Amino acid sequence: MVAFISEKQRIRSILLFVFLFSTSFFYGSAQTITTKGPEIGMDEGARVTVLGEDDNNIYFSAVDKSVYGNDDDEFFVTVYNKKNRSVVMENEFDEDYGFSTAFMADDKAVLLGSSFNKKNKSMDFFQYAFPIMNKIKGKIVPKVVYSVPVENKKYNLSRVLLSPDGQTLAYLTYLDPSNQSVEEYTIDVMVRGVDGREIAHTREKVRGKKPYVVEGYLANDGTVYVEEHHYIDRNTTLRFVTITTDQQYKPLQIEEDMEGLYNMHTALLADQRLMMFGATKNGVGMIILDKSGEVDKSGIYEVKIPDLPEDVKYDYDAYNEEKFAFKPYQILSLQDGRFLVLAHQHRSILVSNGNSVRAYNDHKNLYIFLFDKDLEPLAFVTRPFGTQSSGNNHEDLPVAFEWNGETRLLFNGQVSNYTGGPKREWKVLSATKPSERCLVLGKLDDDLHFEPKIIRNPSPNMPFTLGIYFEQLLKVTEDAVYIIDHRNSDNCIEEIRK
Repeated sequence: MVAFISEKQRIRSILLFVFLFSTSFFYGSAQTITTKGPEIGMDEGARVTVLGEDDNNIYFSAVDKSVYGNDDDEFFVTVYNKKNRSVVMENEFDEDYGFSTAFMADDKAVLLGSSFNKKNKSMDFFQYAFPIMNKIKGKIVPKVVYSVPVENKKYNLSRVLLSPDGQTLAYLTYLDPSNQSVEEYTIDVMVRGVDGREIAHTREKVRGKKPYVVEGYLANDGTVYVEEHHYIDRNTTLRFVTITTDQQYKPLQIEEDMEGLYNMHTALLADQRLMMFGATKNGVGMIILDKSGEVDKSGIYEVKIPDLPEDVKYDYDAYNEEKFAFKPYQILSLQDGRFLVLAHQHRSILVSNGNSVRAYNDHKNLYIFLFDKDLEPLAFVTRPFGTQSSGNNHEDLPVAFEWNGETRLLFNGQVSNYTGGPKREWKVLSATKPSERCLVLGKLDDDLHFEPKIIRNPSPNMPFTLGIYFEQLLKVTEDAVYIIDHRNSDNCIEEIRK
């Protein structure tokens, strides 16, 4: 086990690092995965929201990303029947409607979006409801439910936020002043229940330049956390703001010893606090905000982040020689109150053939951190992992989840890495070699020892240009793990069962 020593609550902590790399390899497993599941319309990297579930169906929405990997595109509402493994209903809505999220109200799907109203010079938030088991026909007429007067349309931003329990909405708007020479902007936040009752309305004028990207997180009680991306002195800087349910605007005041935090990943925890986890000069650090906008927990943990796993080299020289950027990408709240954090090293490269440009994302190493409920570190391990994904939307990385009280990792792997015993040369999984791609599922114990098992082998007859790979997690139930696979040129739903 890795030993950590730290002080609580904002005191710099020292982490004694002992590298752990101990793995047993298994071929075959008690789990089985279905094949030839039903196709669905959503594209790779879509933002998926599970709207509900009953004995027969899983209801979910998905909004595609644009080709650039950021803007919302087509919107889908899908009903998957668990008993006969079929898509019984799917509706697609063009990006012109501007839908970005949805929730369930009785037997209806309620779609939400926003757009600028040129006629009224306002930012309009709207919704459209329909019986989720019905096929949409004819013209769609969304209903405007909230409007914000706009002075200047040049750089205004809007977001619709939905709470994890699906019962609360927030309409978030950033407004520019009419005089562009004035460095100030206005934030308007309307929080309502899905039944339309008003919970809080906050409007704040802020000095400075408006952020160019905004991410929002809405707690079940109506607390709004905002992550702002500002471009200052040719650098991107993150700022965090909390808008409380008693209508207070609370920007985060980061302590001096936390200012070196960079490449942060942000997540709303199960207890509705906001956690930020990132790299520091000598390790990692984190901040947790409570619903009043105050720093509830923080700490810097000095730990050596290995550039390579111990006694392991990659078969792709660039993975051994070139320094990538350390990036956390998942924060998982475990049911017993602990936190699991996954990170990796990353770089993006562009390849041109003279006529077009293709983006590739290189993913190197898997760093796993385990913390107790008081933010004290329990264990840390570095595992070999190397994939290269193609395009802007699909990130070929392991995902962590809990299933029947056990912590699992699920990911695409290079099959030879998981057969034949421990490896000293780790093979990087290339996006262009589907004949080497397998699906790996394994358990993580409390010391972060990992037991990988191959649950899907590569197809020996798969054409070079085709393939199947795990795209993203859909839903975990007691009986099954529902996943979205990319098969050939489409997405489909598959199930992992005991």
